[in-house]
Amino acid sequence: MATSLHHTKFFRILQAFSPAELKAFGIWLQSPWCNSNKNLIRLLTRLMPHHPNFSDTKLTKEILFRQVLPDGKYSERRMNNLLSEAYLAAEQFLVFQRLARAQDLQKGLLSQEFQHRALDDWFFKDAAREIGHLTGKEVKSWEDQVELFRLYRGVYHHPSQEPRMAPGGNIITKMGEQLDLLYLLEKATVINEMISRNRLFKGEQHDVALELQKWLSTSEGIEHPALDLYRMRFADTGEALPFHYEQRYAAFLERFDLLNEREQNIHLLSLLNDAKLLIKSGSLDITASLPLYQLGLTTGSILNEGKLTDNTYMTIVTASNTKGAFDFTAHFMDTYAGCLTEKTRDDCTHWAKAHTAYWQKDLESSLAILQGYHFRATDFQLISRVLHTQVYFDLYLKDGSYHDALFSFFNTFEKWLSREKLWSKFNRNSFLRFVQICRALARDYTDVGSDPKKVEKLLENEHNSQALNWLKQKKEEVMLLKTKRPSNFRIS
Repeated sequence: MATSLHHTKFFRILQAFSPAELKAFGIWLQSPWCNSNKNLIRLLTRLMPHHPNFSDTKLTKEILFRQVLPDGKYSERRMNNLLSEAYLAAEQFLVFQRLARAQDLQKGLLSQEFQHRALDDWFFKDAAREIGHLTGKEVKSWEDQVELFRLYRGVYHHPSQEPRMAPGGNIITKMGEQLDLLYLLEKATVINEMISRNRLFKGEQHDVALELQKWLSTSEGIEHPALDLYRMRFADTGEALPFHYEQRYAAFLERFDLLNEREQNIHLLSLLNDAKLLIKSGSLDITASLPLYQLGLTTGSILNEGKLTDNTYMTIVTASNTKGAFDFTAHFMDTYAGCLTEKTRDDCTHWAKAHTAYWQKDLESSLAILQGYHFRATDFQLISRVLHTQVYFDLYLKDGSYHDALFSFFNTFEKWLSREKLWSKFNRNSFLRFVQICRALARDYTDVGSDPKKVEKLLENEHNSQALNWLKQKKEEVMLLKTKRPSNFRIS
């Protein structure tokens, strides 16, 4: 029976190589300094035409053995040994590639070699030069901060007594300050994550107060742009509040250029997470989050390996269309549709087109897209029904003949929600509330003699409804339309 190659470690690591890396790996294997086994060169040469999928079903261990070692008798053990050796060579190649790109790591290793070989004058000169280079940087990466501590520590703990016995204790002071800063920056990311998880997962409650007590005590008197933002973040550890969010948003933009890429991404994503909670509660308009998403696209912080989640894509489209920035919406859809997963790309782009048509007040086109396309993913079946409801509602406000279609859709949506068992009770209820509030607004619009105060209070203390900001807009619109229509108004 033919033995498959596709589950071997060597094949898995080769699949992770880009074409350029595969070519470079071939050159690596041809160097006697890197590889002494010529069979590995022949092995890779035979495999390269099949990269990256290796989909040829005839590509088995035995066939490959015959191609690489035509004069030898087939041996499963020998073939496995060759593949294992090839995998180890690939590991060494990846390490070398990483080292070649990491200039700071190279300098650190060279410094260690100077010390190991008792070239103390070179070691101290190299360390002083690198310390001066790093301390002179206005914005230091996380790696810079770690390397600076390592340099201070290496100088202070050098076998030579001179650094430790020098008067003034300058090196140990610098080392201590750098250690405090490293702790504060890294611990702050942990506490920040704890706060987020406490909000997201009801059964997971981290003792943020205790961790904050230790962090705040250590951070007293230490100034750093990222620490300033963390202090503001930690002042609001409970429910996100609009006032705190706006303060942090302004401070983040003010300090943005003083943060390294890692801290930029952490604080940007933290603000976006808080914005989502405020938008869902109706405390913040979704359009307020658009500049942050645009910045996230520019920096790449909201992209994961070049990919966008469906939810992020839809949120950006929603924020942009609600703001009326249709040129940006069109640019975004054209540029980033390819960043969606292939499985849901069609669903996502059709929904986005329908949503854009809706906010451009082309209700008929939006309805045509929604009715002419079958959404495959269950989540998109759900949110497309929300948009479908919104389209019907606006058509109804323009033309009373849509009355029956709208109320029929309310009933159909509710029945569909009751049948589906894919969501939690809390999540399902948020969509049911959306339908119920829409129905109440539509009935009030129909009812000439309804009490305006009842409509005014319809959304008071409402926190668990989809499209809450949209519902607030429609409530105001219904109330305004009722004041302008003639007293003999009737829905036909």
